[in-house]
Amino acid sequence: MQKTLLAGAAALILPCLVAPIAAQEAKVKVAPKVADDIFLDHPSMDRNAAVMPALDAKPVTPLFHQRAIGDASMARLPDGGWILTGTTLRNGDRHGVELWTSADGKAWKKIGPARITGPGITPGDVAERYLAPSVTVAGERLYLAFADKTGCARIAVGAAATPGGDFTASPCLVDGAEDVSLFVDRDGTGYLLWGGGQIARLAPGFAKLAESPRFLKPDQALFAQHPPVGKDWPVRTHIGRRGATMVRDGNRYLLAASEVTGRLRTATEDVFVAEAPSPYGPFTMRMLAAPHAGKPSLVRLDDGNFAAVYNPRCEDGFALFCEQVGLVPLERVPDGRLRQASSVITEDSAVASRHALVTSETIRDPSVTLGGDGYYYLAGTLGGFGKQRPDGGVKLWRSADLEKWDEVGFVFHWEGMGYDFNDHVAELWAPEIHWSKKDKTFYLAFSVMERGVGGKSWLYRSTTGKAEGPYVNTADSYLVEGIDGFPFEDEDGFYLLWGGGRIGKLNAARSGFDGPVRKLVDVDGDAVGYEGNALIKVGGVYFLTGAEWNGPLRTHGTYDMMYASSKTLMGPYSQRRIGAPHGGHGTPFRDKEGRYWYTMFGNDVTAPWRMHFGLVPIDIGDPGAIGVPRLDASGK
Repeated sequence: MQKTLLAGAAALILPCLVAPIAAQEAKVKVAPKVADDIFLDHPSMDRNAAVMPALDAKPVTPLFHQRAIGDASMARLPDGGWILTGTTLRNGDRHGVELWTSADGKAWKKIGPARITGPGITPGDVAERYLAPSVTVAGERLYLAFADKTGCARIAVGAAATPGGDFTASPCLVDGAEDVSLFVDRDGTGYLLWGGGQIARLAPGFAKLAESPRFLKPDQALFAQHPPVGKDWPVRTHIGRRGATMVRDGNRYLLAASEVTGRLRTATEDVFVAEAPSPYGPFTMRMLAAPHAGKPSLVRLDDGNFAAVYNPRCEDGFALFCEQVGLVPLERVPDGRLRQASSVITEDSAVASRHALVTSETIRDPSVTLGGDGYYYLAGTLGGFGKQRPDGGVKLWRSADLEKWDEVGFVFHWEGMGYDFNDHVAELWAPEIHWSKKDKTFYLAFSVMERGVGGKSWLYRSTTGKAEGPYVNTADSYLVEGIDGFPFEDEDGFYLLWGGGRIGKLNAARSGFDGPVRKLVDVDGDAVGYEGNALIKVGGVYFLTGAEWNGPLRTHGTYDMMYASSKTLMGPYSQRRIGAPHGGHGTPFRDKEGRYWYTMFGNDVTAPWRMHFGLVPIDIGDPGAIGVPRLDASGK
């Protein structure tokens, strides 16, 4: 299977039938959410692994594509050239350890299969199958580390000056090994690595182990204050699942390994890195350094900086290509972490190349509406995870072109809510602004999370028809129990959507509901996102969007916009799919030119920015598909 850069939209999704949904009571009680602030300094919570791309950032492109190759391993030769190996099995052929060299990293020459001799290996026999070989250059020697067909880890040594020459393999070093690599320290000491972090020092000559193997993992003392919870536990137990490899950077040792996390609801195999003062640790917590890169291999560039080999698996639906080889330059950020440089894009979606539009303060859960005055208005959660009462409120920004956003100011300050908080800590979340063509005014729906009690949602209406207000409460107190209220106007009336898919038709006063409350689900009975639902109607088709974590919760997963479609408001809705990777809790809307957009704020470690408002173009197709355009060759 060969992936290429695509300019079209995502695959079409057809509506499917679901069973009728039981009616709900108007004020549905929900369990309190886990407070997000426990993750602000949680030891398993990486800061961004990606970085907002530079204006001239370009997608990673293949340096090597002469034939399909996986588990690629690269090294630099003493003359500054490059050498490459990897898994080359295709169509059942067996090719031994194939090697390619390049003087400039661009034009490659095949010099393999490597001529390997040693115990149990027939001289000149290239039919032997070696999985995931790796290459290491140390001084004048060139090493190939591999596992043979019996699972024995071996190291074959040759001359770096003549990579096409003979290699002599060691006896079996370890049984049952996979993803074998070799690290040679500055003093010539060799270490065998395999799996997701097994290591053992080698005796001189690298023909046997000099010690019992041990497993490398993050220093457990780092988790003393906040032990990982739930799905966070893997970050404590390992750096990665496979492909452990080590390099030295000054006085620090970098351990890289990869893991398929399931973020983006696809087989993303990402490269994680941890650092230590010695080959045995203690290691830092793992850091996601190269998204989509596949089995890790780190190599130094001419400028002295590291790059990760980019060799994704074909099962990764958002990789730029597969079974080819590129490079992801890595950079040090101020806190010392190693991550993808801003000069490159590693994901095949337009989200990866976007930039935040409002960076003056943090904004989460952004909502945009096109008002009757021709301006776009923006609101969102302030202060990271919501300003605490009595601070903050609902602030608006305004734009004429979706590019330049001017601050309007606060239009709500906790007044007239008709509710006694009893001195509880309360945070204002997820304000939604909506222009009603029928009522010719603006509505604000917002949620308040009351610590120890739960969330409730209010609905306010502008008394002047202007976005600036003033606004008044449409009810005597909160309208519903539950969070993430979203006003939606259809031909037959005005609706409120909230709490992971609940929906009810509002009465004329907007103070309650006319008729039952329903819950919108997909064909499998699943919520289309556990929070942040929104609705848009295009060409007679309803699109229900929502936010969902895919992969490890909050640590290395993605906070994606899911969607489903239906020809009727109450369903049946199609099976949920990803509409905008990293989009999460946002608002779909149509602009004055008829284009469609989705708001996002960046809530996961591979989003191109974090907690700032931005816009993502979306394609809405017929009969019911939402997709984010893929990158073109320029990265746009």
